Amino acid sequence: MKTLAAIFLAGALAASAAAQNLTAQGASVADASGAERATFSSAESVTLRQKVSIAATSPNPVSFTFKIIAPSGAAVFSHTGNSAPGTSGGAQSQLAGISIPSFYTIPGLYTFKAVAVLDAETVTQQATFMISSPNITLIYPPNGVRGLSDDPLIFRWTASGASRYRITVADNAGLYNAAHVAVNSGEALYSYPANPSQPREQLVPDQVYYWRVEGLDASNNAISESNTYSFSRKSQATSQSRNVAITALDLGSPALDYEKPLNFKAVLSNTGSTTESNISVKMSLGGIPAQDSPKQVITIAPGEKREIPFTAFMPAGQDEGLAVACADLFDDNMTDNCKTRLLSKNSGDVTQTKPPKKLSYDEMFQEILKRLGPDAAKALEGYTFESLTCAGCSQDDLAAIISALISGEAQLVNASVLDLGAGTSAGQPQAAASSSGETAAAEPVETNLDIAEIKDGTPGEWTGFTEPLKARGGSGLVIRDRKEWKKFWKTISAEEVPDVDFGAKMVVGIIAGKGDRAESVRILGQRKTDDGIAFDYYFIEAPAGEKVDLSAYLLKLYDRSEEKAEFKRLDVKK
Repeated sequence: MKTLAAIFLAGALAASAAAQNLTAQGASVADASGAERATFSSAESVTLRQKVSIAATSPNPVSFTFKIIAPSGAAVFSHTGNSAPGTSGGAQSQLAGISIPSFYTIPGLYTFKAVAVLDAETVTQQATFMISSPNITLIYPPNGVRGLSDDPLIFRWTASGASRYRITVADNAGLYNAAHVAVNSGEALYSYPANPSQPREQLVPDQVYYWRVEGLDASNNAISESNTYSFSRKSQATSQSRNVAITALDLGSPALDYEKPLNFKAVLSNTGSTTESNISVKMSLGGIPAQDSPKQVITIAPGEKREIPFTAFMPAGQDEGLAVACADLFDDNMTDNCKTRLLSKNSGDVTQTKPPKKLSYDEMFQEILKRLGPDAAKALEGYTFESLTCAGCSQDDLAAIISALISGEAQLVNASVLDLGAGTSAGQPQAAASSSGETAAAEPVETNLDIAEIKDGTPGEWTGFTEPLKARGGSGLVIRDRKEWKKFWKTISAEEVPDVDFGAKMVVGIIAGKGDRAESVRILGQRKTDDGIAFDYYFIEAPAGEKVDLSAYLLKLYDRSEEKAEFKRLDVKK
């Protein structure tokens, strides 16, 4: 037995000595310029390198294998065939110019697995690197807005996957001979200088300007680009101002029974210097429009106030509901166009009786994911909000606020999609929502939003129900001539065909599908795309258990466009 033990021990020592002939010297990932990095965008290319050391010369070569593992654990790239002489000393190999789009799946942490083999020895090394998907969506100023009076004028956007951003402002849509070009340090905003150094950089009142944002990588290469938006400044010579505000939102009578209708009073005030007309005032409770929303205010003079009554129900199964009233007018101060009030079945009217509480990221993000649904949650893998705070909120409070965000009755301020592993931040975004008083919404993404309940009789809009479509999903349509309009109208209504000037307008329609259970249809807005134009829409579903036999539809007039139209449904079917 002692002899056998000595033999085994000698064998072990020999194997140990042999294993030291090939040792790891490092694996790395570099960009197109050869600089080693840990963060890349999905539009770049990479170079993979691995190094080893050979203690004793071998007649055989060292063979190298290169693999890339996705965040999911799946191998998305593999290459073999590279080799180097087995001469003692250092040996290395690399693969250059590997296009990230060729293996990219989702944003996240990828692993470069480097394998070197010499004779019977194998050395495995690893290097991790982050890939983010660059994306830029312009927020403010919204496309087509005229007469801005902001001082300073702050451009805002949401973005990800870039180290810094370049903003270009010009007086032509092609952005030739730009009036102003600047590069920031990674924030998702830029404040236009009040006193620029060059005269041509001064923004002239009433002149239409165009702006665009590009994402840059660490080497200042453009890796993403936004659409181009337009705006104009307000003439400084005029003394007129436009501003309407919802200054109060109160219960008209004590809420003794939340199973019965609740009577609200919204106060609309004209604090500007011009008479405003045809203002749509909308109100919702718990994300559900009031029975008589929207209401039209024909005219309101400067300094005048109007009390507007609404009737709404607390949503079934909810202990709390966020009441929101908004005036639909793009004026000089959007921040006061809305007012919110949080009501509770347990404690009546909530007026900051709870101690302030800052919600953690986990609480916030989980609540958002529950409302977005599994498909949207999967699409958000690798992304997060930096923070979302709400003074005096519980998770139920937050649920009501998120419901308002999803329905369009409230907005996120300075919200950006971030990639925390990128090492750089697209600004310091923070989304804030208020449980009472004014909403934190200040900056609409589009100029022609229409997110309130749509009633028959609203100029340029028609809504109702028709026979279910054969398709299970919703369907969008664009009508650009009277013959087609007349033919379509007869399929949904026996009334006289509405007169439409198809020389200047077109009809955009959404019809719910057979399985949508929609009780109303909302078009959130129109936006420009690379291929044409797109219309974002969503459905308000009927309560669970309620039978839906017909398909809801919405038809709406827009300025005529010959561009290709696409339709995108925003809500997630439950």
